[in-house]
Amino acid sequence: MEGQLTDDTLTQEQAMEVARKRGNTALYQGRQAAANAEEGRGQVRATARAVGDQVRSAVSDAGATAQDLARRAREEAALASDVFYQQGARTGKYLIQNVNEYPLTALLIAGGIGYGMAYLMLRR
Repeated sequence: MEGQLTDDTLTQEQAMEVARKRGNTALYQGRQAAANAEEGRGQVRATARAVGDQVRSAVSDAGATAQDLARRAREEAALASDVFYQQGARTGKYLIQNVNEYPLTALLIAGGIGYGMAYLMLRR
């Protein structure tokens, strides 16, 4: 009986009752759809916040990693410079000792190195 709004057998009161029931059903469905949409928006917001937090965490981790790598590189460079300095100091001591022990040989070697460099520079 409710499915027949155009039926002539319905009285005005019956037609109003059917319309009210259908209106209430439509209103209920509209409210339910609005609640579902609001719930969906809340889920989207929560997901966006979670993704934002993950991105912030990843960027923060990358920054910390970069700083750690820079610190390690600085420490390694400091160690390498110390090693080179010590080797240079030992080499200097060795040369000074040999020049003092063998001055004529040192003079001849220095002259030979100078002549070789001059030959290479002035050669066309």
